[in-house]
Amino acid sequence: MIKFCLEQAAAGQSSFIRKGSGVSGSPIVIGSYGTGNKPKINGAGAANGAVYFYNQQYWEIGDLEVTNFNSAEVNGQSIDAWEAGNTSHYANVILPPQFVNNATLKIGVLIAGQDAGVLNHIYLRNMEVHAVNGYINQADENSKYNGGVCFRITGSATATWFNDILVEGCHIHDVDRTGLWSESTWSERTLTVNTNWKPSLNIIIRNNIFENTGANALIIRVADRPLIERNLLDHCSIKASGNAAFNFNTDNAKWQYNECRFTKANVEDDDAGGIDSDYKTKNTIIQYNYIHDNDYGMLITGGPDRFNDNTIIKYNIFKKDGKYPHPVNGKFMIKLSGNATNTLIYNNVFDIGPSQTNTKMVTFHSWSGWPSNTSFYNNIFDNTGSGTTYNLGGSTNNIFDYNSYYKYQATNQPVQVHNITGDVKFVNAGNEPDGFKLMAGSAALSKGKVMSNNGRKDYFGNSVSITGAPNVGVYNGPGL
Repeated sequence: MIKFCLEQAAAGQSSFIRKGSGVSGSPIVIGSYGTGNKPKINGAGAANGAVYFYNQQYWEIGDLEVTNFNSAEVNGQSIDAWEAGNTSHYANVILPPQFVNNATLKIGVLIAGQDAGVLNHIYLRNMEVHAVNGYINQADENSKYNGGVCFRITGSATATWFNDILVEGCHIHDVDRTGLWSESTWSERTLTVNTNWKPSLNIIIRNNIFENTGANALIIRVADRPLIERNLLDHCSIKASGNAAFNFNTDNAKWQYNECRFTKANVEDDDAGGIDSDYKTKNTIIQYNYIHDNDYGMLITGGPDRFNDNTIIKYNIFKKDGKYPHPVNGKFMIKLSGNATNTLIYNNVFDIGPSQTNTKMVTFHSWSGWPSNTSFYNNIFDNTGSGTTYNLGGSTNNIFDYNSYYKYQATNQPVQVHNITGDVKFVNAGNEPDGFKLMAGSAALSKGKVMSNNGRKDYFGNSVSITGAPNVGVYNGPGL
């Protein structure tokens, strides 16, 4: 192991670029030593990152504070003043306007590869990445590709991909436009044929905090079996359209134990939900997440001539999402759009609160096609709102069964063969998330459908049998 240690005295340098690579079993490690604040690296507006690596591997970078702030682009504001304005003008404002600026593209940490084959073992730990005043323009797709941390694959001569990526314990906040994202030019495929699709492997994004991101906080593209777990996504997409997080063009992505809250909708916003299983994806699993108080709801997205196949959503709590109306779809808790196929949604709680009005508990949307073969089992649709509806549109082959339509009935509520009736008896639905456990005598105890490959545990870690009837909802313990 080769180590580079940075003292606090290194703070304020304009950029940080290292050459060379470590080797398997002996990575190069960058960190800090001593006490006090993290060493600070300020790129001062560098386009290719305040921290920049190119075609390198076996590096571990940790315990640094990284900014890439150009005060000249914000009328001479200080970092502190600019970040305070993000909160007061956007994060804490109801339906702020879409923000557009003329800033330059810039990135905090850029890990880049081109025509290099596999690039192994890049770890980012305990980093603070913030104050990246990048380019935002919802009308320009390029603005997605700047912000906090980027894993970028380019080129067309030699297939290139990352293997063994870890981002852990980092705090990424106040960055425009995107918090953390991956991208690759090796991305073309259909549902059945991989033309030049070369996914990155062994990606883990764990135990991070994302706050006050200009748009999306977290985007995973062109990856197989990425694991995104135990992250907090708080007040994301405050300036421009975007769900807090989504996977795109992936296989077997797994989202678990994350909390997504207070994602912001802007005026005439397209997206402002917690997690989106986006199109060109297969076998996405979204489980054990707490998704609440987001301005729009959860998405499962197919698209024009694109696919989203076999997304599984299980043992999640969706609480009081859909606070404001989407310009096309109105208020909704969960939306399936386009030609999403074979979606399985079971053992979740969808909670609409008493202050919510005219919210679609479930809605389907046409986008060059309608979803098909969507199944809902063992969910508790907890409705204390007014004017709640279900909108199945032109979707086909839907199944609703063994679900509890709890409290108020809704318009167009799907008919079931096995309807779970009676009092669910939550411990306290307002005491989150433990309040969604069940009391003794609950009508949801041991009344659900047995689901194969159920992960064998509930939201709270209780075991779930693969042979005996489970509880309905997210809690599979005994009545309390």
